[in-house]
Amino acid sequence: MKLRSPRTRYLGRCCGLRVYAVSGLRVREGSDIDFTQGGNEAVYPSYVPRGEIWVEAGLGPRDASATILHEIVERDLMLRRGLDYEHAHDIASSRELAFRRTLRGLARASLPRVASAFRLFRADLGRAERAGATPDDLRRISRSLARGLRPDS
Repeated sequence: MKLRSPRTRYLGRCCGLRVYAVSGLRVREGSDIDFTQGGNEAVYPSYVPRGEIWVEAGLGPRDASATILHEIVERDLMLRRGLDYEHAHDIASSRELAFRRTLRGLARASLPRVASAFRLFRADLGRAERAGATPDDLRRISRSLARGLRPDS
């Protein structure tokens, strides 16, 4: 029996990736009972196709935008930087929290704002790596940024 695709709507491209709204119910019933809010190929290689970001349909615009950023950051850290899920997820969660503070009053999901936030993340990451930061340092820096503090405070 062929499973029905969980994709419900194509949201567009962001950071070179295809972004889809998906039926969380279909994912949970057909692939992964633990799926919530979003996913990417690095975390869910058995069912999220390469080059796609999935966000659960029905999320509000702030939740959808923040989840898309989280998934892109997490994917980047795991696939391009070789971080394990725990480290990548912690850093992505911290960036997501900081990004959420910029989304007040957002009427619909904004892929351009997500892309801009991801470019800022990549720039911050590049500076940290050039300074010799380890994955634990990156977690600390991201947590500081999420709390609205300077990384050295």
